[in-house]
Amino acid sequence: MNRHMMFIRHGETQANQQQLAYGVTESPLNAKGISQAQATGERLTTWATPYHRILVSPLSRALETARLINAGLNLPIEIEPGLIECDLGDWEGITYQQMLDNGYAVKSIKDDNFEGHGGESPNTVYARVKAALTKALSSYRNENIICVSHGSAIAHGMAGLMKTQPKFGYQYLMHNGAITEVLLDPEPKVLTLNDFQHLGEELQAPQGQPANVQQA
Repeated sequence: MNRHMMFIRHGETQANQQQLAYGVTESPLNAKGISQAQATGERLTTWATPYHRILVSPLSRALETARLINAGLNLPIEIEPGLIECDLGDWEGITYQQMLDNGYAVKSIKDDNFEGHGGESPNTVYARVKAALTKALSSYRNENIICVSHGSAIAHGMAGLMKTQPKFGYQYLMHNGAITEVLLDPEPKVLTLNDFQHLGEELQAPQGQPANVQQA
């Protein structure tokens, strides 16, 4: 069996809309985020590859997204704590501009051990998400798996899965509601990266930029 793993970033949240950096802090989906998740779910009902299970971060924005995309799929949903977003420590809740001014992305890309915010380093997030993915692949050997998670967590997880650098994985950042698909066997290969074409123009971020500050 040629196994596949799919990553879906949660829909837009109130914090995303307000340009606030929330890592492990809760923020619900806004109306746009709900519509994004529903559109993603509709896209998956005609997806060529069959999927068997959804693993999801315990944060409510990911859980709600998973439930919305699952409306037409009816797959088992399992909470996986390892897929939670990066803990931003002292920087939880600051603005995207403040994140940029503090050099979060630049420092995280240059230093796998950066934790100047008092939160998780790239190494920590990378190891955590990679372990969760490894466990899932071992536990469900004959299944294709959908992972519903967060921008930074997915980026670190993809870096682990693809064995690429930096561990921050900025090259894998995704739009809210976007789809990334990886063929796992014999070696991981990216089939689709940050696909959000199923989202109407009104559901897309300006110029298709991810609705977060975690970019170079």
